[in-house]
Amino acid sequence: MTDDHSSVPHWLQGCWRREWIQFADGTRNDSDHVYWLQTERAMADVRVSGDRPSFFGATDLAECSVEQLASLATSNASTGFTTTTDVVEHDNGSYSCVAQWFTYGHGANFQPTCNFPEPGLLSVDPTGTFMIERAPSGEYVEEWHLVLGSRDLLHHAELGGREVFVAGPVAIAVRDRATSVEPGAPLTVEALDCEFSVAIQGDDGVYRVEVSTLPWREGTVLDVAV
Repeated sequence: MTDDHSSVPHWLQGCWRREWIQFADGTRNDSDHVYWLQTERAMADVRVSGDRPSFFGATDLAECSVEQLASLATSNASTGFTTTTDVVEHDNGSYSCVAQWFTYGHGANFQPTCNFPEPGLLSVDPTGTFMIERAPSGEYVEEWHLVLGSRDLLHHAELGGREVFVAGPVAIAVRDRATSVEPGAPLTVEALDCEFSVAIQGDDGVYRVEVSTLPWREGTVLDVAV
C-alpha cells in the first residue's frame, strides 16, 4: 500500500455512484442509494436504503415510529482516508489496484462495526468512468459509475460543525453523533443522530440534499462554501 499521506490515483478521485452490489449467494441489490466521494486522500461513503418507509411530517428522531427508527438503523456511512497499491495499467488501457479504507479511529462511522473489513480489488475501464470492485474473499462485487463533472472540483473542510466533502456537483456533509458507540453495541435512538447527507448541485448552482441518514434533511440547501 502507499503510505497514509499519499494521494490515490487521479482516476479514483471524484464521486462514484453505485449501480448494484451482488453477494456470493447471488443476491443483488440495485435499489439502495450509495455514493463514494474520494478526494486526493480523504473519503466519504454513504449507503441509504432505497425502500425506507415514508417520513412525511417527521422533523426529528423523537417524531419517528419504531418502524421508521428501525429503517434508519440500516444505513451505513463513514469517513476516513483511502490508500492504494501501485496501479497496474493493462494493454487495453484499463487500470487496476487494491484499495484499503481507514475509517474506524480515523473518521465518523454510522455503524459501530464494519460489515466488510476487506480491501477492494478495483478495475477501471480506459475512460476512467466505470469501475468494478471485488472483495478478495469473493463475498461481493460492486459496479460503480463516476458522476459527470465530479473531478472538476475536489474540496474537503470543516464548516459550521460539519465535515464537508465536495466533488464537482456532489457534496457530502457529515455531522458525527455526540457520543461514540462501542463496537458491537446496538444503535440506540440517540445514536441514530448522526448525519451523512448527499447534496446535488442544481442548475442554479445551489446544492440541495437528495439523500440523508436523517430524511428530514432531504430537500434542504447545503452551504458548501466553495
